Amino acid sequence: MKKLSFFTILILLSAFQLNAQTLLLEENFDYPAGDTLTTHGWNLTGTSTFNSVVVASPGLTYPGYFSSGNAASLTTTGQDVNKAFLNSLTSGSVYAAALVKIVDAQATGDYFLHLGVSPTNSSSFFARTFVRLATNGNLSFGLSKTSINATNPVVWSDSVYTAGTTYLIVIKYTFNDGSTTDDEAALFINPALSGVQPAPDLTRVTTQTDAVELGVVNLRQGSTSSAPNLILDGIRVSTSWDQVIPVELTSFVADVNNNNVTLKWTTASETNNSGFEIQRSAVSGQNSEWEKIGFVKGSGNSTSNKNYSYTDNDLAAGKYSYRLKQIDYNGQFEYSNIAEVDVNAPMQFSLGQNYPNPFNPATTINFSIPETQFVTLKIFNVLGQELKTLVNGIKEAGVYKINFDASSLNSGLYFYKLEAGSFNAVKKMMLTK
Repeated sequence: MKKLSFFTILILLSAFQLNAQTLLLEENFDYPAGDTLTTHGWNLTGTSTFNSVVVASPGLTYPGYFSSGNAASLTTTGQDVNKAFLNSLTSGSVYAAALVKIVDAQATGDYFLHLGVSPTNSSSFFARTFVRLATNGNLSFGLSKTSINATNPVVWSDSVYTAGTTYLIVIKYTFNDGSTTDDEAALFINPALSGVQPAPDLTRVTTQTDAVELGVVNLRQGSTSSAPNLILDGIRVSTSWDQVIPVELTSFVADVNNNNVTLKWTTASETNNSGFEIQRSAVSGQNSEWEKIGFVKGSGNSTSNKNYSYTDNDLAAGKYSYRLKQIDYNGQFEYSNIAEVDVNAPMQFSLGQNYPNPFNPATTINFSIPETQFVTLKIFNVLGQELKTLVNGIKEAGVYKINFDASSLNSGLYFYKLEAGSFNAVKKMMLTK
């Protein structure tokens, strides 16, 4: 790369510091299946509009890598598209991570993912990522710095990858300032999600002309004789390794205990992790909206296992979905996979003893109903006079927790009565001030 003036370098370094903690691009294809990418912010590379790149459902998942939404379907002999970064780069390194599942590939092989200069440039492509069908029936991934020829061929990985499997790949392009022909491309395949950049699986340094700048990520559909059919998802572009792969979530499970659900998850590494927002959705005839029900603080930066848990208490009977919204300190966020549970209805009617008891001035009353009923829960004094109605309406099967504030009452013995259909029960409680 050409030497830059000191003034220009200062400007670029300032720009780098401004964006060092921000993703340059994130694409989870959270659009309706069947839509073309060009209707959602992607640009046409070149002029071909035949065989558009479309949204495919469902999206891809990979252990420890957050993704959401749908995916992109790439076939052959069709439209190529690109999407711009927040800002173009001319120094440092550019990382682009993505999930990819190869449906089928050809023996010749072709590239399907690369970096580009700008939305309107249709000829300068860098860090081209290939896949081909090997003689043993497996797949090999390949890499070139830019165009290929007899002098600058593709470098190929071992043929140990298989069709139908989701892989995490990361391409890296490094701007070196020794000359205009010394930049380096690298490819990582299923890298360890430890928070530390591992050695790449493939590297390519040639004497071909370097990129002057990089500002887009490109998806390509090559010829029928050489290109693959594949699904691609979860694109993240940044200037640092820890931003494209910020948190390694190794497990996320939900356990049911009566009408309580305990969520447990483990991370193997974290970078800039502010914490996890807990979200829940009740599943019925039609999915409800996701709602925030809690937040668990993260560990910031860590390279060791961290265990977390959160309990969602006193749920009505039904089916529930849970997910984590992992939030970085800079506001960037990703969603986890979804965990679903069934909370069964109680087997019988019951009225629990209030707690605490004696109390001052507030206490909690629990009751259970095994079926939908019109329910009343009322407070009485020792003379049998009704003082307060806590519940008066139809309740679905489930376990309920009702808070009672007796600030306006005098110390003494009181009764609470539950009526639900033909069931009724009375218990006493003591207010001590």
